[in-house]
Amino acid sequence: MKEFRLQPKILFGEDSLDYLKTLEYKKVMIVTDEVMTQLKLTDFITNNLSSSTEVKIFNKVEPNPSMQTIENGLKDFIDFEPQCVIALGGGSPIDACKAILYFAYELYKKLKVNKKVFFIAVPTTSGTGSEVTSYSVVTKGEHKIALADEKMLPDVALLNTTFLSGLPAKVVADTGMDVLTHSIEAYVSTNANPFSSSFAMKSIKLIFENLVAHYNDRKIQGPKENVQFASCLAGIAFDNSSLGINHSIAHTVGAKFHIAHGRANAIIMPYVIEVNTEANRKYFEISRELGLPSDTIEEGKYSLLSFVRILKEKLAVEKSLKDYGVDFEAFKREIPSMLEDIKKDICTQYNPNKLTDEEYVRLLLKIYFGE
Repeated sequence: MKEFRLQPKILFGEDSLDYLKTLEYKKVMIVTDEVMTQLKLTDFITNNLSSSTEVKIFNKVEPNPSMQTIENGLKDFIDFEPQCVIALGGGSPIDACKAILYFAYELYKKLKVNKKVFFIAVPTTSGTGSEVTSYSVVTKGEHKIALADEKMLPDVALLNTTFLSGLPAKVVADTGMDVLTHSIEAYVSTNANPFSSSFAMKSIKLIFENLVAHYNDRKIQGPKENVQFASCLAGIAFDNSSLGINHSIAHTVGAKFHIAHGRANAIIMPYVIEVNTEANRKYFEISRELGLPSDTIEEGKYSLLSFVRILKEKLAVEKSLKDYGVDFEAFKREIPSMLEDIKKDICTQYNPNKLTDEEYVRLLLKIYFGE
């Protein structure tokens, strides 16, 4: 029996934050980062909560949140005992909040305590789709650990473009390319189904039509809102179908060379599309839906590759890890470790092509040197 999950409840629009006024919880914990508090973006949350609500803000989440950060947040969580947790930020704060809840529930299980904390996710970037997924990625040393558990799925996702207008162009590029990676990998996954594929394709089309406009002017409402929708749709798609080696490689490369996740995905993407020959027909279907030249399967795949490469240029994304500035000797030394990370990563399971070690090494070298 197959399943397609539609959770959480998604609230969107200019007045979506008004939902917070309806909450009756007495103790609310907000998980975020220092930028959110410095810019007073947390005020959009606290000002909409009841004046009688006791609020605890944990704002120590860094990019690529570490296990140490999760442990610190877990300590605050246990000490404060919130009835509701609100994750505010990009993928890192939302993933950190999920991981804190994951380990809290593991602790409850050991103590035989049956307790559920209401979980609201408020994304401030359009990229990870973490507000609608049961996945979390945390960093331990030079390795990224992917957690997957339905207990980490938010109860409510609040989408509001208020948080998006002030994003730097580079962040829009990185997060937007992360969305495209999510949706393309969800579409070609061997675990895809008609429901996940429909969400993935709509996300791809929204990125195709809106990402460059949003990148060029972050204040225009239409593209800004559509890229946010695309991110959420892609999250729903891949939460049901899983991802592929584009993400597996990005996880290890990003952790070892300190590259933003979306940027790593963007650099890697065309090389993975090239190697995934088992997905050629699906790549062709994407090109056909986008109106790109696709008289044959081969032409459709080449058109998609051309679109991705041109999009990267428009968003000022490097063609290769060498162009990004990664040292080759350091990269070469890490190849055996990266190979092990990729094969262990939960995203690898449903990739269209099953690569040998030799094929992975050739792919990694191509990602490093480029065309």
